[in-house]
Amino acid sequence: MVDTRYDHCIGTANGRLHKSLATMLAEAGFHSAGTAESTPVLLRKLRIIQPWLVVIDTALPPGNIEELAEIIENDALAACLFINTTGSDLKRYVQLTWPVEAPVLSAVAEAVCSEFARKKKLQQEVETLQKKLNERKTMDKAKGLLQNLYSVSEEEAFQFLRKTSMQKRLTMAEMADLVIKDPDLFNSLKQHL
Repeated sequence: MVDTRYDHCIGTANGRLHKSLATMLAEAGFHSAGTAESTPVLLRKLRIIQPWLVVIDTALPPGNIEELAEIIENDALAACLFINTTGSDLKRYVQLTWPVEAPVLSAVAEAVCSEFARKKKLQQEVETLQKKLNERKTMDKAKGLLQNLYSVSEEEAFQFLRKTSMQKRLTMAEMADLVIKDPDLFNSLKQHL
């Protein structure tokens, strides 16, 4: 039984396949978030609904199933599991050949959801670190501008940014960004340096 936070969307034009997949996933504890009978509709639903899992029939019309897989992966739309009904080989993606037993489908679906959650967490950590790095670069650039304009030390420039950001109720990164955008704006504050 999977964690109830996992919902799914099924992409297939085959009514029987849809019914079988939906039943197996429901019995395993997954909750349905929608279905689509074509690639464009599926992509639109994934972007709107944002389910944890998408289960896709390799015969989903129209278009290239590998291109669809790349879009879903590159845009991090959902954990993706392909049900191979066409005999095609999607080497880079998780796939099960139809027919598949319910316990196998459940176990693989849970595994791809867990991996997707891990990737999302890592991506958020990378974005947080990137934001901090960008803020640090902004701070360093603003300190450099203040040092050059007002012939002050790095510590004095830092203290100015800290003090001014508190007075203006801005973060230091926001204050640094203001200094970079318009250093002359702070001519009146020169006596504080």
